[in-house]
Amino acid sequence: MASKSKNMKLKSILCVSILIMIMSLFSGCKKEKFSWGQEVGDITYSGNAVILGDEELSLIKEITSNKIIFSNKSGMIEKITDVSILVMGISEKTPYGSLRKVNTIETDGTEVVVTTSDAKLTDAVKEGTIILQEKLLEKNFTLKSKVDGVVLKGPNKSFDGLTVTLDNFEIYRDGAIFSRLNGSVGISPIIDITIIIKSNSIKEISLISTITKIDEVTVTSNAAFSGGQEIIAAEFIHSPIIINSLVFVPEVKIICGFDGAISCEVTAGVRQDRTITSELKFKNSDWLENPLSHMEAFDFMKPQINDNSDIKIFSGPEINILLFGTPIQTLKSIGFFSLKAEKNSSPFWRLFIGNDGTNSIKADMMGTPADYISDISVQTSEIANGNSK
Repeated sequence: MASKSKNMKLKSILCVSILIMIMSLFSGCKKEKFSWGQEVGDITYSGNAVILGDEELSLIKEITSNKIIFSNKSGMIEKITDVSILVMGISEKTPYGSLRKVNTIETDGTEVVVTTSDAKLTDAVKEGTIILQEKLLEKNFTLKSKVDGVVLKGPNKSFDGLTVTLDNFEIYRDGAIFSRLNGSVGISPIIDITIIIKSNSIKEISLISTITKIDEVTVTSNAAFSGGQEIIAAEFIHSPIIINSLVFVPEVKIICGFDGAISCEVTAGVRQDRTITSELKFKNSDWLENPLSHMEAFDFMKPQINDNSDIKIFSGPEINILLFGTPIQTLKSIGFFSLKAEKNSSPFWRLFIGNDGTNSIKADMMGTPADYISDISVQTSEIANGNSK
């Protein structure tokens, strides 16, 4: 009996020892935090997103729409696989940044050859809130191109937006017959974009876009002319806006032109000051619009005209907000004045003003179900006629 009791005691001691060893083993092991991506500011990138910084971007030997060749495999380049999403910042070869989906990756000597295709924002971002709030100021723009008759205004002006001067800007020429615009076109846009992403899916988008603009344009012609023409007078690029490794670049085109016919020489001019605010929201897979907010002030010179006219003169901006070089929003706001005249009517001439515009959302980069276009036009109104004093 003593032997049996002794064996039971030994077994009990052995069990306790094993239990203590197991508990010590577990207490000695640190539980690793589950990693499901990398956080950058207010957003979490997907686990397969590879963010390339200055070191890796400096190794880009060649980049096309579907291929990237790195001269060496170092840094984060070593982490690229055939399921990676590449998030690339600003460099000499990627002036807009770039967002690419990797298809294949091969090594050729020291070079790394990666074939790619376009990626969406939701391929790279898993969770988070993206906020872009920016007033686009002239000092942050660089001229890309302009045509004859366009002069950049200097810094000594009260308007802090982007402004160009029209100095005998030609909108029509047929031999010795010409029509020209003089005056100025100015814009001061405020962009307010909020994008909420959950589980690699767009949940909500808020877009509040306010454009303060000046269209002060005088048209002169030395004879009758007709037809229609839309001319890009100047193009500008804004300095990159980087938010949590996302690269936004606004671009602006100043558009001028005419449409219609006039049967004589003419001189006519109108100034329009406008502020237009468009609000769009995306929620529950659908777009909603708030009523357009609009304020205007105007002035004009009495037209010099002696024959029939049905002519429209227009000017204004097209603003593209690019994300990694792909447009996500396009705002077009073109102010115009129309001069209508009939020799046998009373009053002889009538002068109208208005604003044509759209606010377009592109689905390609955003990952929304489809593109969306909102009309932000302002109704045409008569401001003067031949009976005006």
